[in-house]
Amino acid sequence: MGLVRLASRAVIGAFDRAADLDKVLNDLQRLGVRSVDVSIAAKAEVLEATGATQRGKGPFAVLGKNANWLSEPLRLDRSGIGALAVAGPLADVLAVSPNTSPIGAMVMQGIPQRDALIYNGLLQEGKILVLVGVADRMMGERVRVVLDRHGGQSIAYYAGRPYGTAFHGAGPGLS
Repeated sequence: MGLVRLASRAVIGAFDRAADLDKVLNDLQRLGVRSVDVSIAAKAEVLEATGATQRGKGPFAVLGKNANWLSEPLRLDRSGIGALAVAGPLADVLAVSPNTSPIGAMVMQGIPQRDALIYNGLLQEGKILVLVGVADRMMGERVRVVLDRHGGQSIAYYAGRPYGTAFHGAGPGLS
């Protein structure tokens, strides 16, 4: 299990097709984005339909040993959504607690609760989410450009306070 990172700056975007992720992940790697800062989340059936979860194929092939990233997404079941395929820090957060929702996991990565609800809706609609923790606004802009160039939708940069502060709402219950 990896480190659960409580981010304060993040870029997030949604994609329609798993095929778009190959180029996104390669470009992020070229930018110098660390693999431990990149998360991907999708409904399991969305990735299974494209063969993306097979070892060495699809967007998760980039997450192999050369990049020192996860070679396969974790498959988790969450009420209200069903089976999810998740990789990166979001997977770490969701794996640690079976009661944590994708919304709570996104909040822990720096996405405000009201926007995490929107991204959760996109996830339920079959979109693939890419979330990248960044060090500063300059890197956030570079990541945003990469996501946009490869067909990302609903792309946003967040520079908030770490999880547990008033910025994110009511805390662990996220009421």
